[in-house]
Formats: sequence, C-alpha cells, structure tokens
Amino acid sequence: MGDFSDDFLILEQNVQQLIQNKGETEGELKILKVELEGLKAKTALQEKEIEELIEKNKILRIAGGAKGKEGSKEIKLKINEIVREVDKCIAQLNQ
Repeated sequence: MGDFSDDFLILEQNVQQLIQNKGETEGELKILKVELEGLKAKTALQEKEIEELIEKNKILRIAGGAKGKEGSKEIKLKINEIVREVDKCIAQLNQ
C-alpha cells in the first residue's frame, strides 16, 4: 500500500507543477501578444512612412526631370493621378 501512496503523491506533485507551468506560460503568452500588437502597429507606421517617402521621391524625380516633353507628360500623369485620388476622397465624404 505504501507504493500506491507514494505514486499518488508524486502524481499529485506533477499535476501541481503542470498547473503552475500552465499559469506561467499563459502569463508569458499575454506579454508576447501585447508585444506583437505593438510591433504590428510599428510596422504599419513604417509601411505608411515608406509609402509617403516613395511618393515624395516620385514627385522629386518629376520636378527634377520636368525638362522637355517627357517631363511634361510625367507631370500631367501625376496631376491626373492626384485628381483621381481627390475625386475618390470626395466620393467617400459624400457617402
């Protein structure tokens, strides 16, 4: 009978250890989820900044290369693109 009691105590200790480990793991998981959300937000901001820099780069290239007919064509295309964007914004505001 003594062996059964010892085995039961060992099993009970193992279960308690597993419960404790589960609690610690859940705590770590919550911390990691918060960190992940922060990194996602940071990534979104960086992607937006990249898009803005790309757009500025396009504008600077157009402004610097506005010599001759090719520059005029690029400027007209850019103006048309901006006008379409403004039209989309106005349409969204009217909804």
